Amino acid sequence: MGALSGLGLLARRQLRTSWGATATLGVVAFLAAGVLSTAPRAVATMHADQVAHETAEASGPARDIISVVGAVPGEPPVQMYFDPDEEPAVGTPAEPDWSPFLANLDAVRTETPEPLRSTMGEPDFHVSAMDLAYTDPVPASELAEAKALFRSAPDLADHTELVEGRWPAPTPRNGARPFEVAVSRAVADTYGWELGGEYDTLGGSGVVSLSDRYPRLVVTGIFETADPDADYWLHHSLAARPNVLSDPNRGLLGTAAVYVNPAMLVPLTLGWAETRVWYPVSADAVTAADVPLLLSQANGLSTTVIPVAAGPDDPAPVQLRPDTRLSDILERLLAQRTGVDAILAVLTVGPLGATVAVLALGARLVVDRRRPALALLRARGASGTQLRLLMGGEGLVVGLGSAIAGFAAGLALSAGLGVDAPVTAGQVALALAAGLAPAVALALATSPAGLRANRADLTPRSRSRLRWVLEVLVVAGAALATWLLLSRGVVAGSGAATGVDPLVAAAPLLVSLALTLLAVRAYPWIALAVERALAPRRDLVPFLGAARATRDPAGGPVPAVALVLAVSVAATSAVLYSTVAGGVVREAWRATGADLRISGPIVDEPAAEQIGGIHGVEAVVPVSDLGDGVLQSDSASPRAKVYTVDAAALAIAQADVAGAPETLDELTRATGSRGAEDAVPVILTRSAAGPGVGPGSTGITLATQEGSVPVTVVDVVDELPGLPAGRSLVLADMERLTAGTGDTAYARLALVDLADDADRSAVTAEITRLLPSSVVEDPDQEAEELLSSPVSGGLVVAFVLAVLLAGLLCSAAVVMTLMLAAPARARLLAVLQTLGLSPRQGRGLVGWEIGPWTVVALAVGAVLGMAVPSLVLAAVDVTALTGGTLQPAPRYDPLLLGAAAAGFVVVVLASVGVAAALSRRGEVAAQLRMGGDD
Repeated sequence: MGALSGLGLLARRQLRTSWGATATLGVVAFLAAGVLSTAPRAVATMHADQVAHETAEASGPARDIISVVGAVPGEPPVQMYFDPDEEPAVGTPAEPDWSPFLANLDAVRTETPEPLRSTMGEPDFHVSAMDLAYTDPVPASELAEAKALFRSAPDLADHTELVEGRWPAPTPRNGARPFEVAVSRAVADTYGWELGGEYDTLGGSGVVSLSDRYPRLVVTGIFETADPDADYWLHHSLAARPNVLSDPNRGLLGTAAVYVNPAMLVPLTLGWAETRVWYPVSADAVTAADVPLLLSQANGLSTTVIPVAAGPDDPAPVQLRPDTRLSDILERLLAQRTGVDAILAVLTVGPLGATVAVLALGARLVVDRRRPALALLRARGASGTQLRLLMGGEGLVVGLGSAIAGFAAGLALSAGLGVDAPVTAGQVALALAAGLAPAVALALATSPAGLRANRADLTPRSRSRLRWVLEVLVVAGAALATWLLLSRGVVAGSGAATGVDPLVAAAPLLVSLALTLLAVRAYPWIALAVERALAPRRDLVPFLGAARATRDPAGGPVPAVALVLAVSVAATSAVLYSTVAGGVVREAWRATGADLRISGPIVDEPAAEQIGGIHGVEAVVPVSDLGDGVLQSDSASPRAKVYTVDAAALAIAQADVAGAPETLDELTRATGSRGAEDAVPVILTRSAAGPGVGPGSTGITLATQEGSVPVTVVDVVDELPGLPAGRSLVLADMERLTAGTGDTAYARLALVDLADDADRSAVTAEITRLLPSSVVEDPDQEAEELLSSPVSGGLVVAFVLAVLLAGLLCSAAVVMTLMLAAPARARLLAVLQTLGLSPRQGRGLVGWEIGPWTVVALAVGAVLGMAVPSLVLAAVDVTALTGGTLQPAPRYDPLLLGAAAAGFVVVVLASVGVAAALSRRGEVAAQLRMGGDD
């Protein structure tokens, strides 16, 4: 009991008199616990935000649960045959009550299991004719054809503002009066319809001609929509805006939805109508953990048939077959999560290894400060176990308290940042481990054999068999992990893939440790060679610094591990950020194919001239779609989409577009002297090229809808920028191909080349004014939108935090390393200064203590900065993050990498200054009074 009380008294005295080094371990535990309480929950919140973001960005039809059934609620099934001689019923049809049907639809929602139920909003539906009815075009409308789709909806009045007239009422079925319709203002303006106007119907809907039963319609109401692009109107297609196509042979062709009273649907269509039911989907309440189950439930909807009655006595309930494209979104989210988690795992293991190294340095520093007292206790009979318990207890007191405070601070910071993910038992366990780490580090560092210092140059080869075994295992593990990753290739995210791949997380760390250990093994020999090379020099500092680096390297190999991992994290973050961000921009430009891309209406020569006259537009390149073609050869006959373009103009427009073929000019080159019968040069995508087809292949015939022509392949590429990705495509020069096949080319796609100083938004607005129904895509805007997503923003934050954490750990490692060497340095400088050593030369000796490790860290860290990202991209599919289909290659931004290297040097220099300030003369004097260790 007396011995234990003496140890406790000594521990309290040591904490009071030399607490700085121990407090450093507490700071490490505090930061580690804070990160462990914040980072996992922040990642979970980021993934949940990405779910909500992706679903919100998708249009309603692209995410909602939809079922289209060929029936009218409450009506018997459609009869296949009708008797045209049967006299139609007379009288006014009764308006149906659809409220029970809507209530039963909502009951389906409440019975749906979670988490799918939480994503489903209140159901909605409308009933539309299966066929289009033709109306007599009004001359003032300039339409050559005007078609109408009859529709009824129970909540139309709730989503519109009736600006003229009234809503349609039922019409007697005797043909004497026109049936009533309501249309949107856009439809009325396009069709030239006015309130109260009567217009002829020309048939087309149902088995019996519509014009025989209801020869005319009358517009009784005109409404306006608040937002024509809202999801409600996307489900109500052709209603907020009519669809007008320009046919070069026929003129303008219009199609629009017109609304009739629900009682009129069956008389107008003879029952040939379909009900569209949808449940709006919102993923705001979905967590990242819900996604796999939600995907499984969404996939299972397609196999489900749900009968929904329109009332208690409905003899023929509507058979819902729900389906949703939400599955595509969820699969993309899981693929994004796989890539993000892999990158975060790589960013995590580096600081984790550096933290362990800093803890080891801190423990050695504490033990070094306690060495005289520990040596005295050992001399008076204290066992090694007692010494370890003494130091471990000191670390336990400091570590646990700091970890609890750090965990609480992390929770408070998370709440302030809006992180609402739950705290898990695993996070608490990790924080507890962070609190226990100082105690473990101090206990392991307290070795009776380590209380005496040895010169490292007397035993440059380690005689520890355990160390050799561990190092061989690390190198072998790194080689095996690398081989496994490279041999299995890129693994894409899937619906079953959740969590972090341990191999992806472990391989970069093992490779980093292996290279670091190899550098540490080579370091003594390199330092010895430098010492011998500097021995003939007359100046003292270089030789003496090299000699001290050889004989007594500050901190041993542990600082090298911390510094190398810190540099590796900074370099890896810079490369991965450049790769992902650059991949997003590249894919945006690849998808657009030029400064701007116009799609929608026909871009004929007059339209192209108008667009070309806009200020800032350099060139307009229409791209014509000739439809499907067949590439006939002796070995295969694959089908492909055929596109034609002015190849010379396209080559100029795509001069700076990544991935554009360098062979576009060859599409205009003549290959013979037979004029139109000559083989036409084409560029193929790889999916269109048959077996054995490559650049220079001949003997192939391209058959189009109008004719066929021999072709020669000038290039085979992965994709053609600006054209649909992942498709079998053929690209040819318009003049060359149409001269051979006789096809008439109409372009519904155009690529626009802008001047360097063009105002992109102004040009886009002017194009939209000239072509109101067009879609204008700007690659810079597309890339900006993708980079603004929660996942992209979260990755940027993770990169920055990883670099900051690496810098902090690097600084701590440098400070601790220099403080470990401070007593020996102080004794040496005290002697040398009496012999005339200047302060400048003294600072030079300090630089030699950490300078060699800094050079090693920069060299090995730079290698790892290139190797680790390549290893990650060879194993993890990040195309879901870049928005493309091709895995990006590592991108090395010299500015970012240079900034990382410069930042590392600045941190080292600043840390040297901090260490010098902490090593005060009073402490040095005290160390000298206690005597040397040599």
